[in-house]
Amino acid sequence: MLRSVHRRALMSAAAAIAVAASRNAAAEQGFPSRLIRIVHGYDAGSNPDVIARHLAQPLTALLGQQVAVEPKPGAAERVAAALVARAPADGHTLYLMTGGQAAVSATAPALPYDALRDFTFISTVTRFPFVLVVAPDSRFATLADYLAAARREPGKLSYGSSGIGGTLHLTIELLRSQAGVDVLHVPYKGNPAQPLGDLTTGRLDLHVITVTGAQPLLKAGKVRALAVTSKERSSHFPDVPAVAETVPGFDVVSWLGFAAPAGVPAAIVDRLAIAIRTAVEQPAVRERLEDLGNEVYPGTPAAFRERVAADIAKWKPLARILSSQ
Repeated sequence: MLRSVHRRALMSAAAAIAVAASRNAAAEQGFPSRLIRIVHGYDAGSNPDVIARHLAQPLTALLGQQVAVEPKPGAAERVAAALVARAPADGHTLYLMTGGQAAVSATAPALPYDALRDFTFISTVTRFPFVLVVAPDSRFATLADYLAAARREPGKLSYGSSGIGGTLHLTIELLRSQAGVDVLHVPYKGNPAQPLGDLTTGRLDLHVITVTGAQPLLKAGKVRALAVTSKERSSHFPDVPAVAETVPGFDVVSWLGFAAPAGVPAAIVDRLAIAIRTAVEQPAVRERLEDLGNEVYPGTPAAFRERVAADIAKWKPLARILSSQ
């Protein structure tokens, strides 16, 4: 009797697997059937927007359907994430997620979605450090100078970021915590010229920006780099020290990657992952992404999910600090 029950259970499980495989194959066979949207949470011209647009054309060719980029800026990526989480799970709506989503998920008190539960992870695309910059004539020649002054004058020195709760903000909050300094956060939104103007006039002491944003400013001599936030020096700025050379153990590297609504069939995920890897590894695309300061970094869906989970865990201890500011 028990053997009969066990046999029936195995047969039922096998049938369920076969049905799921059949559905996956059928879904993949008809995919894509219409325009594919790449949604991201930042302004036109931002680092995610530029990368999305560089990938849209090769992905269009590889997938056989038009791929369009839709910026949905607002609320530190929450607007874009919520939109994608509610979209049909058919692979036609993609989310270019950034490391900022992990920061928001770790520190925001309530979100209308769960970053690990409500998305299907497809592949990372790039990774990159941030750059700490000062005015060209700043009195701070090194990061050690800035931190020493911050210890002498607690609460007097300032730093700027692109907004409260984002990865750039949390990067300096982590530095504050590890270096034991008290500095004033000045959040900026919109026009990137404003913090540059404030640096130049001395109203802002230090600013943290992406590598993509830093490159043209450094070449034009509009800012001077004190440090990069990766554990080691960046190949793009070999003469710029890593923060870890002053604050041992410091390491912040952000990333971009493609996700989709939860429940996208595995066959569609596989097809998208292959297309994304193929696109970023095309020589012209790779060269352009690297020129922007990115390391091309495709990966598996499982590895991407693990990275998001690890970053959420990394930023969670800072949630209490942010809530008191």
